[in-house]
Amino acid sequence: MYDAIVIGGGPAGLAGGLWLARYRRKVRIFDTEDPRNAVTWGVHGYLGLQDPPPAELRRIGKLQAVDAGAEYERCTVVSITGGKDEWMLETEDGRTFGARRILMATGLRDIKPEIEGLDDFYGSSIWHCPDCDGLSAADKNVGVIGWGRQIAAFCMYMLTWTDKLTILTDGHPAEIEDAAKRALERWNIPVREDVIERLEGKDGIVEQVVFADGSTQQFEAMFFHIASGPGSTFPADLGCQADEDGILEVDRDFETTVPGLYAAGDITPGSRLAMRAAADGIRAALGIHKSLIPDDRRLK
Repeated sequence: MYDAIVIGGGPAGLAGGLWLARYRRKVRIFDTEDPRNAVTWGVHGYLGLQDPPPAELRRIGKLQAVDAGAEYERCTVVSITGGKDEWMLETEDGRTFGARRILMATGLRDIKPEIEGLDDFYGSSIWHCPDCDGLSAADKNVGVIGWGRQIAAFCMYMLTWTDKLTILTDGHPAEIEDAAKRALERWNIPVREDVIERLEGKDGIVEQVVFADGSTQQFEAMFFHIASGPGSTFPADLGCQADEDGILEVDRDFETTVPGLYAAGDITPGSRLAMRAAADGIRAALGIHKSLIPDDRRLK
């Protein structure tokens, strides 16, 4: 029986596993090693490290966690049953593991536009997260692919870095309310609803959008904002309270509304920064550790 099992080996999961081990808890980390930010060239703004590639940050974090005493395995968990103090997890190869606490650090998954050429530039000049990569587009001419109700708010946020923005709906009707339209007009942000045929550029740098009617528009960088959702259905399956986007409700110790089930990282409220995720993983580890301290060590 483990004190805690961590599902997810990104910054939140690795930090949580590291600190649980430092608290001398028996902890095991399971990770599929298929991170959301795999294509990104660097993790920005991480204190003490200068733009490490995502794989390198994870490599360092895994070494630290294992050196501290955590167990780590590349593996997929296929089921979770039980409850606080008696969780049971099953892996894809049929093994079972017991745990008193679970830390979910499975992150989010983005819906990516199906546009020819996008993958050639994704992570180097096309991004999904302005918190992470907005500075890379500072003062550039930026195309923003999206059409949902939040696309105008996304552009208002992007004004932190550039005011040269164009919304591209790729043929979808723009779901923009009147107040949002007025905000876009005030900031001279046009909305172009033409179908996108392909993206063109070279050496990983996008240069222009080619539309289905043959016209083109030049850009120096692009973002997309379609939708994202939880990287795992386990929290929903287990009954965790969440908002309409699947972001989990947690308390100050990062315990979800299901006792004994904790969460950290992008599936909890807050920015989508790797450094924030790591910090939340540590706070969740502390919460788990405190919850496991026996009553006879608690002074009234």
